[in-house]
Amino acid sequence: MVDYKLLEKQIKDSAKDEKQYLPILSNTVAIIKNNIPGINWVGFFLKDQDGLYLGPFQGNASSVIRLPEGKGLCATAIKKNDMVYVPDVHGYPDYIPGDDATDCELIFPLHASNIIIGVLAISSPILNRFSVSDRDNIRRLVTMVEKSTDFSAITGKMPATTQKQPAKQHNMPFELWLYAIKGLAQTYEMVEPIYSQLSDQEKKALQEEYEKTA
Repeated sequence: MVDYKLLEKQIKDSAKDEKQYLPILSNTVAIIKNNIPGINWVGFFLKDQDGLYLGPFQGNASSVIRLPEGKGLCATAIKKNDMVYVPDVHGYPDYIPGDDATDCELIFPLHASNIIIGVLAISSPILNRFSVSDRDNIRRLVTMVEKSTDFSAITGKMPATTQKQPAKQHNMPFELWLYAIKGLAQTYEMVEPIYSQLSDQEKKALQEEYEKTA
């Protein structure tokens, strides 16, 4: 019996010191391949503008290096944005074989920043290999990968924990702007409380000075 809780912990632990996607995806396929029996191939396909290309995997060398846009079971998982389970691939017309030993296939979409960036594909030489429990538990492993991994090299976005927040926009009066420059203030929040204490005469003088230089 597979201890899926242990596999989830192993994936989480593998991401403690390194968040980049290649090491985590590589460790994930090794953890799955070494601990879930009856699997002949497991790997990730990653998405680009032309379809899906082969990522980290374990098993026999795949005859499929790239999957065209909209073709195969992986494309079906992306279109549905959900798991695809095919207990017998030989009866599925859209199946693209990567390993001749495969009889059964399980595929999950992989997300980052709420977009699909690829899929996890798991193949078995046993018909109807994956029970409902297997499918639910492997889905949780995929979720752990999504939560633990920095995919910014693929998405072009910074991780949510470090992504810079847009600066606040203010309608700063031009005399306040001038006062900020003269006072070498760095932010609106720093200068506004001081400026608010100025007399009308001092504010008017700043306005006149600004108009002379504008």
